[in-house]
Amino acid sequence: MQILLFLAVLPSILLAYRVLTYDRIEKEPAGLLAKLFGLGMLSCVPASIIEAIGEIGIVSIVGDSGLLFSALTYLILVPLAEESCKYFMLRTTHDNPEFNYTFDGIVYGTMVALGFATLENVLYIAGYQTLATAIMRGILSVPLHCACGIFMGYYYGVARGQEVRGSAEEAARARRLALIVPWVIHGLYDFSLDMESLPLFIFGILLTAVFFWIAARQVHIASANDAPIMVSLPERGTPIMSEMSPAPKWSNKGTPPPPFNSDKQQK
Repeated sequence: MQILLFLAVLPSILLAYRVLTYDRIEKEPAGLLAKLFGLGMLSCVPASIIEAIGEIGIVSIVGDSGLLFSALTYLILVPLAEESCKYFMLRTTHDNPEFNYTFDGIVYGTMVALGFATLENVLYIAGYQTLATAIMRGILSVPLHCACGIFMGYYYGVARGQEVRGSAEEAARARRLALIVPWVIHGLYDFSLDMESLPLFIFGILLTAVFFWIAARQVHIASANDAPIMVSLPERGTPIMSEMSPAPKWSNKGTPPPPFNSDKQQK
């Protein structure tokens, strides 16, 4: 059992370490990272409550089986509940003075997501107590949560930067994507693995690999293009807004390019 619990937390440790190595300009305080990891674990509680209540409603309307039940539960309810709760915890960093580089958003999003994934993993493995469960969740579920956290954190960092620079429209767009992109990815993953179909199971595995690859690539791009949210610190007594740079377009150096862009757009 101790080996299984070790395997339950090992993927999160390795993924967190890898993402943190890309935070090259200014490392985040260990206390803040631990807090976000803990908040990610805590987010499992409201997510579970929302899922339980939502499933009761879905069952009362469409029954407890069938394609419509699976679609409503695993494409909408479960991923939206979990990603929304993680995003709520991520938002606790909004006014944190340590949140001063766009890449910080990726760090924060990853820590929250891995906190959630770790507790969920421990509970699953403690329940099933099989090596197969530990291995499958370690190569599928935890990387999936990590990828969702990277995308959420990326757009969250972009939103904060655009907000501080005065671009409300770009900030609102990024905030929407910070929730929508992880929700869609998570939903497709849950739905494909719930349908108990070998082709869909293979699709779920391939989907996890593709999105994890895109997320890893985005970490590299965002790290290389990292920039301060404020270009310079104001003199004491100077209004902060007077020291901020104009809001850049997403393709400029000051803001890392969003995922799914072509290499040409990223230059």
